[in-house]
Amino acid sequence: MKMNDSGNIFTQFFAWLGTFAAALGFTTQDVVYMFFGAVGLLISLTSYVNGRIDARRKRKEDEKRTSMIRDYLDGVSHKPLKDRPAAISLVADAINKAGE
Repeated sequence: MKMNDSGNIFTQFFAWLGTFAAALGFTTQDVVYMFFGAVGLLISLTSYVNGRIDARRKRKEDEKRTSMIRDYLDGVSHKPLKDRPAAISLVADAINKAGE
């Protein structure tokens, strides 16, 4: 075995990691801990942002659905009573009473 054996890729990786940690004034363990803490922070932040995007999309979808139902019920409420479906007639009457 030669004195200048560079080792495999894992040995090189941890040698560079140790050198980087020493240059920063930390132990290798501290640098690894900070790295995984940063990864956890990024995952949490990404999850939060995606949750807000999904909530906004759902709210817009609900508003659109509510608007479509309101438009339909307004259209049905203007029809004569005999042309309305029974369930829609009850809802349209309730909406008219609530609007008064």
